[in-house]
Amino acid sequence: MTEALSLSLRAWPIKDPNLDSLANLIPRINEQRGAFRNVTESSLEEEIRALEAGGAHAEDREPTIVMGEGQDTKSEREDILAAREDILKQVAQAQMEALYALDFVSLLLSKDTPRQAEISMSPHLKQSVPVSSLGLDITRLPQPSETEKRDAQLVSQGWKLEGLASAADSLLRSASRLEHEIEQETTYWGQILSVKQQGWSICRLPRERHTLGVRYGFVEAAPDFRDRGLAALRRGVDGNTVLDQGLTVSHHKTLRVQIRDRSVLVGTSSLPGVSGNVDNPIEELILRARNNIFEEELFHEINREARTLACQVVYSLDNVIHVPSLDDGEVLIDMVPLSSGLTQSGVSSGEEDKLAESIALSLRILLSYAHRQNLRRRSQLPPPLTERKPPRVIYAILRPILTYLQHQSALTATRRSLRVMLRPFVAAGLRCDFDVATLSSLKPMTLVEVNTDPGKAQVETLIDALNRPLESSVTITLPALTKLDVRIRTHLYPPTLGTDYIVTANATAPPSIPSTINFTSASDFEEHLLHLFTLDIVTTIVNFPPAGNAEIQSDTWLATDAHSGELTKSFSDLGKSKRMVISVLRDKLEIKWGWMNGKPEQGSYVWDEDRVDLKTLQKIVEEVGVYATKK
Repeated sequence: MTEALSLSLRAWPIKDPNLDSLANLIPRINEQRGAFRNVTESSLEEEIRALEAGGAHAEDREPTIVMGEGQDTKSEREDILAAREDILKQVAQAQMEALYALDFVSLLLSKDTPRQAEISMSPHLKQSVPVSSLGLDITRLPQPSETEKRDAQLVSQGWKLEGLASAADSLLRSASRLEHEIEQETTYWGQILSVKQQGWSICRLPRERHTLGVRYGFVEAAPDFRDRGLAALRRGVDGNTVLDQGLTVSHHKTLRVQIRDRSVLVGTSSLPGVSGNVDNPIEELILRARNNIFEEELFHEINREARTLACQVVYSLDNVIHVPSLDDGEVLIDMVPLSSGLTQSGVSSGEEDKLAESIALSLRILLSYAHRQNLRRRSQLPPPLTERKPPRVIYAILRPILTYLQHQSALTATRRSLRVMLRPFVAAGLRCDFDVATLSSLKPMTLVEVNTDPGKAQVETLIDALNRPLESSVTITLPALTKLDVRIRTHLYPPTLGTDYIVTANATAPPSIPSTINFTSASDFEEHLLHLFTLDIVTTIVNFPPAGNAEIQSDTWLATDAHSGELTKSFSDLGKSKRMVISVLRDKLEIKWGWMNGKPEQGSYVWDEDRVDLKTLQKIVEEVGVYATKK
């Protein structure tokens, strides 16, 4: 009977809880069935029907282990011995647990039947624990009263209600927090969408891929300013978008242009106001950051260019760029905080303010044009690679402004000089005038050019025209019907730096004078004009009709030295001659006369601003050219 009894001393196997988890099921399904795309409902139904039809007894079959023909006998013996050792360990463990239980029951019974209990005790227990030291007794627990039951039930219900209330409060707080989080996310993404719809470039930050950023800088700007044109769009505490510019954040500044005349400020450009966009303040912040980096780059490039214009008296002092302007004035360019309200005393709101505003606007347009030129250069084929790094291009921003200012200064000085020069002519009764065509090279007909480059915008054609030499024309009409055409041309690009005066006379001019002369100095130009005026007055006097009331008639006046303004008139009956000299100065016209033979009778007459009782030139010439016998 002992041989037929089979006992299992192993512990009951416990099912692995991870056996049916997804982490184990998915690899098993992939291993058995292949990919999930191969497992369909129809294939599973066919497999179930096949099992029901032919494999009903498949579950009752025990798997048989087929030993390999070449299995090692020694390894099999070792496996058997290992199994035997494991069985013996389990049996010894069971025996020890049974002895512990016997000692416990014997010690418990030693209080009532000590002699019988000692028989079943182990020697170790007898030595370690005194007999009758452990006992048991049956007691009846007191039954709680109805009041205690009701109190216990109330306490239990209270704890349950408190737990339920705490859970409800926790759920309400979570729902409120979730609702608040949803509102903040809705506000944040709404503002991000609004920024995107306004045309700003939204991208991920290079070093924070989970953070969105906006690129407000200019791609064609200098590297120092191009890299600063990217800022993070972070969500604030209230859900609004915050523009995080990092360490580059500073007080926003803007470019200011001032006009100073003899140490007195007479004009200034307006500063852009800080407009608060209540609907979406992030757009205002982005626009302000874009304008700030543009203004900083503009001032930086102007400083670089100013170092190359020292020959034109352009210099920088205390972060203020000084550019010479009309007469003794100058243009001051600096950076001021955007929030500083400029209410300077003595600053007018007239033409000087318009000039300052025009200069500030032109500087910004020229920097944008430089960015466009960078894009055009970058779009072309690159030059061959060399070891030398190409230098940074210095933008032409101040040069067009300086060209305009110098041209206007030269044109204003010419206009003022002509008024002073021709005023004595008008006082002498001579017909003369001048007409000025300002910036004739920028007339609308010359700006509307045929654009041969299809990739070139019309605004680039306009800026190209501004970068060309500025030219104005002056037409001077003189008494002898002589017309002088003066072209004033200013160009501040190498190799020509300065203003040229090109004087062209008509065919009535003396043959000894070239028809076209070019001057680079304003003083030489004025001297040449005075010389031409002298020649014209000599021609006018020669063409005067003879006086008819003279007692002794004479011949007409002849130009003996027209370049010096000298004329002579001879009296054939008396054998005498008179000499007359015309002097044309900048602010007056003077005529002197006298006899050439013997002791001359000197006389002179001057036309200027101080003289009131003025006679005409023709009247003086007639009086000089008459010889009275009664005298």
